[in-house]
Amino acid sequence: MGNSQWQQYFDQKAATHGASVKSSDYFDDDSFFVQRDHILQWIGPLAGKRILDAGCGVGAFSEPWTPANTVVGVDFSAKSLEYAAKRGLQTLSADLTALPFESGSFDLVVCIGVIQLIENFQPVLAELARVTKPGGMLLVQTLHRGSLQRKLLGLVERSKKFDRMYEMAELRDEFDRLGFGEASFLKQYHPFKTVDSSDSFGGIGDWFCTSFAIRGIKRGE
Repeated sequence: MGNSQWQQYFDQKAATHGASVKSSDYFDDDSFFVQRDHILQWIGPLAGKRILDAGCGVGAFSEPWTPANTVVGVDFSAKSLEYAAKRGLQTLSADLTALPFESGSFDLVVCIGVIQLIENFQPVLAELARVTKPGGMLLVQTLHRGSLQRKLLGLVERSKKFDRMYEMAELRDEFDRLGFGEASFLKQYHPFKTVDSSDSFGGIGDWFCTSFAIRGIKRGE
């Protein structure tokens, strides 16, 4: 789907479900909160930071950071942003390929469950990299193309809710090209609540990884 179609889709989801995480496309509420809590623990405590949640939806993912940090939420769904603002995010409707921020504006940039919705992800990652400070962190979470579960689901599921999935090597190489080092992964295995953090990939266990997050530190300029 194109941007305008996704915008209508998520506007309708927010109009129907309000601030609930049902406004985002997760298996269920529990799946969302398990994923969020694992990623928050992986990043560690934050205070006094300037954070960008790119594709923030209703703001449920980055809400825990708002009391001690400045959290800016960007999304193209105006209805979703209404709820994100109530969660304490500073909200803005903008195109993720043309963000209205100066280079190096954020200590941490997160993009959760977004890039699987677009065909051409490189311009989005390049723009997220631009607004990340040298020494800052970029974290992207998405669906794993190598997942056996998703391959089997694709044989029986006719409806298509996303445009593409990703290999870990693909995003690791893109992070490196954009100037990010120290890449590491948080691998998730739905419906199980366990995760695995690693700086490598390619083992048999990865066949059962349904989604993953990758983080990297922007090298100094």
